[in-house]
Amino acid sequence: MPISYTWISDDDQLKKLSRKLLDREDRLLAIDFEGEFNLHVYGERLCLIQLFDGKDYYLIDPFPMDDAVLAEFLTLKNKIYMFYSADSDISLIYKQYKVKMNGIYDLQHLVEVLDLPKKGLDAVLEAELGIRVEGKKRYQMHNWMTRPIEEGAKQYALGDVAHLFALHETLLNKVKQSDKVEDLILKIAGNFKDFDKKSVPGIFKTTAYRKMSSKKKKLYETIVAVRESCAEELDVPAHLVIPKQELVSLTEDTGRIRSLRFHQKVPRSMQERIIKEISRL
Repeated sequence: MPISYTWISDDDQLKKLSRKLLDREDRLLAIDFEGEFNLHVYGERLCLIQLFDGKDYYLIDPFPMDDAVLAEFLTLKNKIYMFYSADSDISLIYKQYKVKMNGIYDLQHLVEVLDLPKKGLDAVLEAELGIRVEGKKRYQMHNWMTRPIEEGAKQYALGDVAHLFALHETLLNKVKQSDKVEDLILKIAGNFKDFDKKSVPGIFKTTAYRKMSSKKKKLYETIVAVRESCAEELDVPAHLVIPKQELVSLTEDTGRIRSLRFHQKVPRSMQERIIKEISRL
């Protein structure tokens, strides 16, 4: 049965929702985000917010929102934002809006304390509540930048928050029964998010990169910089400009750029620019 929800798409609506939530005594809010992570366009962007307050469901479109209004909503006083696996979500919010979401309750911490065999949300929902997530394959690579968002995608997104209250109750009871309350307290207390720590892209964590000489590393980093600059200018994922698997081979022989088959989204003028820049390195 489809979930009934309220669509929030302007500042006044979001301010009204914030006031409504603040007036409620309940502190816990189930929340999740859908985002773009260099899959369809360049960079990372918040695309949708799903909220369930235990009674009503909301879908919030961040695109038309003023940053300050959105920041206020994400840091409501005396409210706890209950996620499942929150790290990438709150990192995205900080990168895009410079907002530090500190009132976070991550249900994955309970799963880790209980040492459940499978820790992904879908697996935990099925194991603990007998709920099987539908539409995973269909929406795994979904373009959340697209507007309007199709109804099926909205329902799929709402599913990420629909069962968090029930899951919390089940997991917390297990923590109590297992006499692991102290472990959970220590887990949560010890979870410090260093928002200002600079993240290292995965392309600089590979074995191939680590084994390079200092000179080769500098060349590799320059090629990556060219790739990123062009991708940002075109607003396409960087892997469409130069595939990740080609970065090491180009570092070994920059001349290979002349034989690289470019994606159709990279116009001829940009192709020529990339070839010129990398050939002269």
